[in-house]
Amino acid sequence: MTLSKRALFRVRSAAIAAFAVLCASALYAQSRSDLDAPLEVVVFQENDTLRGVVETHLKDPDLWPYVLELNAITSPADVVPNTELRLPIKQVRAADAALAASLEAIQKANAEGAQVFAPIQISAAIENREGAVEKRSIGSWVEVVDLSDIATVLALEALEISIAQRDRSAEAVVSDVHGRVEGRSPKEARWTGRDQNDVLVEFERVRTLSGSTTQVTFRDLSRLRLNANSNATIQRMRADPLTGDEVTKVSLVNGDFYALLNQLSDKTSFEVEVPGLETKTNSSDFWIKNDVTGARFVNYDTPVLEVSDGNQVIEVAEDEGVLLSNGEVEKSEILNSPSLIEPTASSIMYDGTAPLTWSSFEGAEGYWVEVAADAGFNQMQISEWGLRDTRFDTPQLAPRTYHWRVAALDRLGLPGQWSTARSFEVRTDNAPPFLTLLGPANGVIVSTPTTEIFGISEPLATVALNETPVVLGDDGSFIFETPLQPGENVLVLKAVDPAGNESTLTQTVVYRPTAQIEITLDADLPRDGDALATRSEELPVFAQSTAAPGATVIVSADGQEPLQTRVDADGAISFSVPVTTSPHAFKIAVLSPTGAVEGTVDFLAVRDEVPPQITLDVPPPRATDLDEILLEGSVDGAQTLTVNGQDIVLSNGSFAHALAIVPGANIIDIVATDAVGNVQKTRVQTLYDVDPPEILSVDLGRPEGDGGPIEITLRASDESGLRQAASFVLRIGDTEREGFLRCETEAGICRASLPPEPGQLRLIEVVVEDYAGNVSLQ
Repeated sequence: MTLSKRALFRVRSAAIAAFAVLCASALYAQSRSDLDAPLEVVVFQENDTLRGVVETHLKDPDLWPYVLELNAITSPADVVPNTELRLPIKQVRAADAALAASLEAIQKANAEGAQVFAPIQISAAIENREGAVEKRSIGSWVEVVDLSDIATVLALEALEISIAQRDRSAEAVVSDVHGRVEGRSPKEARWTGRDQNDVLVEFERVRTLSGSTTQVTFRDLSRLRLNANSNATIQRMRADPLTGDEVTKVSLVNGDFYALLNQLSDKTSFEVEVPGLETKTNSSDFWIKNDVTGARFVNYDTPVLEVSDGNQVIEVAEDEGVLLSNGEVEKSEILNSPSLIEPTASSIMYDGTAPLTWSSFEGAEGYWVEVAADAGFNQMQISEWGLRDTRFDTPQLAPRTYHWRVAALDRLGLPGQWSTARSFEVRTDNAPPFLTLLGPANGVIVSTPTTEIFGISEPLATVALNETPVVLGDDGSFIFETPLQPGENVLVLKAVDPAGNESTLTQTVVYRPTAQIEITLDADLPRDGDALATRSEELPVFAQSTAAPGATVIVSADGQEPLQTRVDADGAISFSVPVTTSPHAFKIAVLSPTGAVEGTVDFLAVRDEVPPQITLDVPPPRATDLDEILLEGSVDGAQTLTVNGQDIVLSNGSFAHALAIVPGANIIDIVATDAVGNVQKTRVQTLYDVDPPEILSVDLGRPEGDGGPIEITLRASDESGLRQAASFVLRIGDTEREGFLRCETEAGICRASLPPEPGQLRLIEVVVEDYAGNVSLQ
């Protein structure tokens, strides 16, 4: 047993429908499971961009505003490395899978003729899928899946209906309506409005009014596009169920239509009747117009188009046209297609209109422009005939993708080849473009006349810094140097997306050129040679500078932690450093706000606990009879010297001072003080004596007898003390002897012992002198 071609068709169609239902059921279960899955956490890395992360995980970089809202993040700038982003990865996957499944189901249904056999179901499927696409843009994943599933179910229903209807005869359907379209069936007494998906029957008349257009789709998907002010009658629509042959005949009363035939079968016969003329064609692509000036035919297909006026048959070959008017026939080759200029392919329009431009074509008397909502030009939105200019501005269009093409009209009013169609998208975009400035930080202070600006925006945005255009990389990133003026610089970064939405960031950068700061140590600071000195464990340091108040000061030394302070209001600098008995080197550095060193000064510091040393060249006399003595000597390490409270001038550490004294004992205090307050005190004394010694007694004799030694003992007193020797003259008998008594200053006794010598003893003279030089003679 063998199957007929129609039986095979039934088996194949049923198999397609069953497989589609099974796939849709499996996809539905998986989608529901993914929708209930928890959000996945993605950690934002150092080199990531927000759009890049969103594109990687959600396959759509334009979902970044949704991601920010989902994660309660106010600004893209708040997304920094190690930020955890919760992303609906499985939910997006489920939504995209549901969208893909609905599209596949709609395409399969259309391939089986759903637009003719199940127009309501397939239209509802398309409408629900378009709603799902809109919900995807706002992240409503459950609604995306729900609407996609509804679209899939409706498309499967349309598929089943189409498969069932393909086995029976069907009428034509109004597949597109733009403007006011009317129809009149044999049963109707007057014209009534026709809407999309209305069914047309044999002998039904269809007409378009001014600015209107409609498309009639037949069972084999052959299409007639009636342009404005056209009137046609469907005279015959017949199908042979046994052979599959179909016959269609349309009468064009007036106006024009464009025909695209035989989309599914090569057994279709299509005839067109114009009053007084009949056509027969195997061409599947032609245009016909009938008005008071005549009938026009254009053939765009390889098979010829035959036109008969009862007397002759005129063959119109490919890319030829013919005008029949008042019994005359004029044929010509049609014009080639003009070149489209703007908008370029896949351009996006944001203001709802599209300025369409194309190149002028030699020999063109006008142009025909069509704009449709689909690539096959089945859903016509605009059809403008006879344009003189090479530009046409569309009226406001709803957001979606559109396709447009242009044909040149020759002197006979015949349209030439259509240009290659281009698409553009009308999009509603109210979201400001993504813009973040990664550097420099707001309020940063720099010491160089330029600063590096780097950040990222949307790749299609126009970015400018203070009205100067910024060049973006392919990923929207930018990095460049911008000059600065001394002081505060306001950086205004503006991004404008193709829709005209703006994002603005304002930051300030302070340019402070590096200054040459002078630092001077206080001249009054105590010093020990080249080093600043103190007796304490810490040395207070004072300095004056030309730095601005508040500038940072760093005091550093080898082996010590740096000390930090700030410049006072008058430029003064003060701090303390630890010191030891060994000199230690320190450095004072004044920094700019950026940390650059603007001025330095070095100093040594030491702890000094050693007092100065006083050295007298000659000690003062023990006693003197002068009223003034000369003190001379040197002091090592002293800053000041006083004698009995009187300041003494030092010259290279030496001094000489004439000191007046008073009669009697004079105590002299010599005090030396160094820079840090160490004190050395030396006390000396002298006696100012003008009185001679007082001789109290003189004893002369031979204490051991006449044969013994001669002894002389003198007792005297004197304030300054007796000199060690006192001269005497002694007569022994007739002999005079001279000599010296040895004086004991403390005891006030002077003695002399002479060898035994006989004779009478007589002390002629004794002279006693004190240390002041005063003399007593007896």
